[in-house]
Amino acid sequence: MTTAPEPDAFRLPLPTPTTPVVPPHRVSAQHAHLNARYAEPTWPMAPLIENPSQPRKSIFWDRCPQALREELRLMAWTLINGELRRIFLKNRGVTMRSRPSANETPATVIRWTQLAKWLDERGLPALADCTRPVLHEYGLFVRDTAASRQMAVKALTAVTRLWAYDSLSARPTGIARPPWDEHGVDNYLPAAADGGGENAREPLSEETMSPLLTWAMRMIDELADDILAAWAETCRLRGIAARAPSTPEGRTALDAYLDAMFAAGSPLPASRNNGTGCLASTYLAGVTGASLNQVTVRTAQRGLTRIAAERPGPCPLTLPVTGQIAGAPWRTALDFNEAPLLMRHLGTAAFIVCAYLTGMRPQETLGMRAGCCPDPEPGADGHAGHHLIRSHHYKTVTDEDGNHLSGGAERDVPWVAITPVVRAIRVLERIVPDGHLLFDLDSHQFRSTRPYTGSLKASAMRVRIEDFVAWANAEAAAQGLPEETIPPDPHGAIGTTRFRRSLAWHIARRPGGLVALAIQYGHMRTALATEVSEGYASRSRSGIHRLIDVETALSVAETAAELRDHFDVGGGVSGPAARHALLRAARTPRFEGREIKANFARKFLARDGAVLYDNPHALLLCLYKRDRALCANSTLREAPALDRCVPGCGNSVRTDDHAAQLRERADLLDKKAVHTPQPVGDRIRANATRLRSYADEHDRTRITRQESPA
Repeated sequence: MTTAPEPDAFRLPLPTPTTPVVPPHRVSAQHAHLNARYAEPTWPMAPLIENPSQPRKSIFWDRCPQALREELRLMAWTLINGELRRIFLKNRGVTMRSRPSANETPATVIRWTQLAKWLDERGLPALADCTRPVLHEYGLFVRDTAASRQMAVKALTAVTRLWAYDSLSARPTGIARPPWDEHGVDNYLPAAADGGGENAREPLSEETMSPLLTWAMRMIDELADDILAAWAETCRLRGIAARAPSTPEGRTALDAYLDAMFAAGSPLPASRNNGTGCLASTYLAGVTGASLNQVTVRTAQRGLTRIAAERPGPCPLTLPVTGQIAGAPWRTALDFNEAPLLMRHLGTAAFIVCAYLTGMRPQETLGMRAGCCPDPEPGADGHAGHHLIRSHHYKTVTDEDGNHLSGGAERDVPWVAITPVVRAIRVLERIVPDGHLLFDLDSHQFRSTRPYTGSLKASAMRVRIEDFVAWANAEAAAQGLPEETIPPDPHGAIGTTRFRRSLAWHIARRPGGLVALAIQYGHMRTALATEVSEGYASRSRSGIHRLIDVETALSVAETAAELRDHFDVGGGVSGPAARHALLRAARTPRFEGREIKANFARKFLARDGAVLYDNPHALLLCLYKRDRALCANSTLREAPALDRCVPGCGNSVRTDDHAAQLRERADLLDKKAVHTPQPVGDRIRANATRLRSYADEHDRTRITRQESPA
């Protein structure tokens, strides 16, 4: 007796026109109502998405050539509902998952549509026409037209995925196996370009980042109370205007208000509507208690629209101004019309502070919720520890089968939050309801009344950051603070993804002279040295530590190269570690134009006694060796504590440039001492004398190329 073959568990049934696009077990509850039916012309991908900051894309079938539309529709449904066989995945590593992520699904269908258009232009009306020779020709087309090697890989992988999912379809098309899947993809790719990864992204310059951080922190620390109070009052007046009935009392109050304005010759409260000046009707209704209809009637009767356009005035709120800029009140009065814009900038300022001073990725920052950073409980010694942020991360979160989880997962080890970050979170918690996303889209739309779900998107935040810069620069001009203008970054828009790289870059390089940055880097170094972050570092250096390692490795390699070049052109070097530093510098590789991997950077920095750090604050180099480092005290640290450099340390090295800078700094101190009363002035002069003694010692003991460094 013959046994019937087992049914294929991976092959899917044929959908009907009313079959849901996304299967019930994969639907996000908050977006379930958006799930489309198979026959509909647009398939929203929102039902697959739980990440609050992820854009919600859709698949539009009218963009696919009609001849291949129904075949690709079935393949797309199979892509969403099916899972690839384990035997197919076994030899393909991480390049192929059993199903694509919520973000990758619409991108894959777009690439299938590109293939369909290519076939349609050549008169090939079905996927069955994709024979091996045809796919070979398409692979060469992708190679020659792709914007980058990465884009070519994605286009070819999508076609491989199309062939793989065809075996799961209830109605297979017979598309051939792509030749690049069988024989390798290199012949179908453009030449590889240098760079890539996070450490190929340009950090923000100090000249841009310092005033940007200054204005963001000022918004949080100095202006937030005024802005939040102005917004609350604005909402109260809007509510009055929306609900006020037409009563004789309201009409009388409105007439009295207008009569007083006319008698004093004052400008009328005005707003702008689509760029045109108009009477601030909502404000007038709110402050007088008249209905909007009564304001409309009086506007027509008394010609208020024309008068408001000719003599537009502010809409002041009866609130005290408590915030200051440069020691003076920042406004004479808070304004009804400005409150929504200020709230928008306040949220942007909080994002800048959080994204920059934690090292979070944008989606991690946008995914924080109210209550994520509770005040720490005091320890056994009575002192409270660092604030910790417990929130979700998304980038590498997968299920047991290796498929990406759109909702992410709470990070095993929390982020460390220094004081400015805690203050920014507390401000955000005053904007959104308890437990909601700190960047909740509904709560951060201050002119719209439409309900939204999820958080602000990174694309929207990029625009808000540029708007914040424009506002801060206008404010700097108005407040007479031209030195606090935020200049354009030489590498383009600030964006949202450059903060993380910039933090690592600036911590590793410790720029001097920029107060706001220097203070925060000091705090960040302290925070990153806590037991929490050290525990994280020992288990998985997959966060900001990896970027800091990379930036530090690049920095010390540049320092070694500069020392070599200085010595080769006849410059002098001094200090207890000078000769050893020259030997080590000669053996240190140059990394220009190369991408440095985090694991390599970690090993590179672990070479005790072979890593040369620059300390621009102490005006010296440190050839760090743990057992002779005076900054280490009783703890054998992996790297020098550059903010606690001790004179006379056996690791120190100085160059001619350092000696010249020591004398310049001493001259500046002498000038300062002239205008400083004793005994402070005497201490400043003593400090200048000490700096000159370091420079003189360098001159006496310096070695040059004429003397062997061995």
